[in-house]
Amino acid sequence: MKKNYFLIVLCLFAMQLNAQVAQRKATVAVGDFTGNYSTEMRNACIASMPRCRVNVVDWNSVRNNSNEAKNVDFIITCTLGNLSMERKQGTRFLTKETYYYYDGKITFNLVLKDARTGKIMATRNSFTSSSNEDRQKCLEATLQMSSQECRRLVDNGIVVSVPIKVVQDVKKDKVQTVVIDGGSNIGICPGLYFNVQMESEIAGSKIYKTVGTAKVKEVLSGELTLCEITKGNKEIMKLLNDDVKLFFTSTEEPLIHF
Repeated sequence: MKKNYFLIVLCLFAMQLNAQVAQRKATVAVGDFTGNYSTEMRNACIASMPRCRVNVVDWNSVRNNSNEAKNVDFIITCTLGNLSMERKQGTRFLTKETYYYYDGKITFNLVLKDARTGKIMATRNSFTSSSNEDRQKCLEATLQMSSQECRRLVDNGIVVSVPIKVVQDVKKDKVQTVVIDGGSNIGICPGLYFNVQMESEIAGSKIYKTVGTAKVKEVLSGELTLCEITKGNKEIMKLLNDDVKLFFTSTEEPLIHF
């Protein structure tokens, strides 16, 4: 019961957030990064930001310009724990030759806040590691792996939710593809995944239940996107036939792809 309640609250939060940013792509400013190798991590985060999802600016460049700062919707900050580069000894599998390599490890906490209210929209507490015989390459690889969490932070905290425009392809009683009412203008781009959600009402309040999943197949324009249904094809088709209102709500890329 607690799990279902959490999902309902999360979906309600997603829909409320959508009302704030649905008319355009959100603007994200990369703010202060503190801790060991913070400058390198910050630069890697800026480079890895999903620019088809959001507009990206450097908070240090716009924070003192009121005209530019007012256009910022969200700010990313990060606290880095220890970044270690430990030199270790290994043995090659075939030749049994001894060699030395570097084992890089980093812990960090990324935070996405609403620029106007200061409310925390999403966090990523993570640990990544990488190894290489070259110390600099090991450092770069460790930072790069860590910076990918910036995209996941965006996908978790900046949610797009749009209705279905038209059913595109049906096989038997299962919907295969649909066109949704949103495109590149609001930050929908290749690689984005969705939960397909049904709207209903309980005690005068709207709630949203996930009935399937989908992913972007092709962004058709600034206003339209072709999506492939990856789960719940039959249930979604039945709901559409019953004139139930469905929303596509963006979500983080799944660990297991359909």
